[in-house]
Amino acid sequence: MNLTNTLIFVGTFTGMFSVPLIRLSQYIKAHTRNAHIQTAMDWAGQVVSYVAGSSVADTTHKTQAVAELTARIKSNGLAKNFTDAQITAYIDQAIALANKEVK
Repeated sequence: MNLTNTLIFVGTFTGMFSVPLIRLSQYIKAHTRNAHIQTAMDWAGQVVSYVAGSSVADTTHKTQAVAELTARIKSNGLAKNFTDAQITAYIDQAIALANKEVK
């Protein structure tokens, strides 16, 4: 096998498998991101339930819930995956869900 044939073989091999590998990488990233979001939502619900005993509708308690969720996310090494606005939104969603369940 000469150099030209080797380069053609390597180029063909790379071309055949690059697209599936890129798609697999994108799927894994999306799946991981979805898992992180689901985990954060579960934790938000837990934090709201924890703080709910003293009325989460109060701004102070909402701030406490956001701080608790932020601390939990950081302690699990997921801080780089969430912004403060996203964490606040998760708490808001958890509060809305908790209020819906109470009614």
